[in-house]
Amino acid sequence: MRFILIFFLLLALLVSCLPKQTKPVRSPGSLYVDGVNLMSKKKYDAAIKNFSQIRENYPFDPVAPYAMVKMADCYFFKKDYVTASRLYEEFMNNFPNDENVPYVILKVGECYEKLSLSYERDQEYTYRAIEKYSLILDRFPKSQYVKEAENRKKSLEQKLVNRELHVGEFYFKTYQYNACILRLEELLENYPHASGLDKALFYLSKAHAELGNFEKSEQYLQRLKHEYPKSPYVGRTKTGQKLSVNEKKQAPPVPSQVELEEKQEKKERTLPPEIKESEKKEREKFKFFEAKKPIDIVADKMEGFEKEGRIFFEGEVVLTQEDLTILCDTLEAYLSDDKKNIEKVHAKGNVKIFKGERTATCKEAYFDNKLGNIILKGEVNVISGPDRLKGDTITYYLNEERVVVQAEKNKKAKVIIFPR
Repeated sequence: MRFILIFFLLLALLVSCLPKQTKPVRSPGSLYVDGVNLMSKKKYDAAIKNFSQIRENYPFDPVAPYAMVKMADCYFFKKDYVTASRLYEEFMNNFPNDENVPYVILKVGECYEKLSLSYERDQEYTYRAIEKYSLILDRFPKSQYVKEAENRKKSLEQKLVNRELHVGEFYFKTYQYNACILRLEELLENYPHASGLDKALFYLSKAHAELGNFEKSEQYLQRLKHEYPKSPYVGRTKTGQKLSVNEKKQAPPVPSQVELEEKQEKKERTLPPEIKESEKKEREKFKFFEAKKPIDIVADKMEGFEKEGRIFFEGEVVLTQEDLTILCDTLEAYLSDDKKNIEKVHAKGNVKIFKGERTATCKEAYFDNKLGNIILKGEVNVISGPDRLKGDTITYYLNEERVVVQAEKNKKAKVIIFPR
């Protein structure tokens, strides 16, 4: 009996030592072919599993780069453009000399194009897509994807043009004429062959006329008539223009239908209240942030530091309070002790400031609401109506009604003032 028991124990031990049956290992080629077939049937999740197995189990197999592209394609077809763009970018970094790189760059651009918002909103993805399409045109000028990249780039650039036209028109209709001029003149310089520039010329002509720059207004008016003779804006250019001596002597002409529509449009805009002469001097000593007026700040990112009483904004920052608008890359706001008001602000990077007729551009701006000081630094350019002020550092002492202009070494400060 004892020997029988030992026999069965040895038998069980031998059985346990026998090799277990394993699942048959699929080759990377088989996984790839099945994955492509699943893609054709729009079974993208199942196809992704096949391609993932190749990446995990056969990272150095010749078929691995193709599996990575196909997996990214699956996510693209699933409309998961964020994941797709990440995988495409990873492929470009891992296989920079692969023959599929032009195709992958195009697909990354398409992902960003799909993620791009309407022209009234942030255009970060639009710029990213344009960058990728430009990369194809520069690096792979003989690629089969050049024509498509060129068309897509042109379409997105027109989207940016439409955005600038929208913003320029908004500035004009809210009486921010200098801001309108800066925006639209930059548009003409950057996109000289875009569509819709007749609208830009129209508003540039009118904005300059509103500021009394009639010579400049006439230049844009003549350019509009010469370059876009059939534009609907050509018939709307008389209103608001300076009359010549001969025109002043003649009896006023009967207004046309276009002029009547223009007059009605002007009425619909809410005119700013008239300011008495006694109030003007008092308002000159303005504090750039009115204590009881709401301040609206929009940015891509915001971070608050409660103990320090500081708020940090980053990415296309836009601060508005009544007629004050500040645009910059980053902005730090320091609150008062009671946390109810903003005492100091530091704006940095591509700073643009609009308040009433005043417009300023610089690299950095420091605002001290308590002391009533504004310090503008770095290639400062201030415009107030036809007047111009340029320097490296400009300091405004608002309560003292005093301005100090400092120039860079070996340069001169420049002031242009038109007598009134």
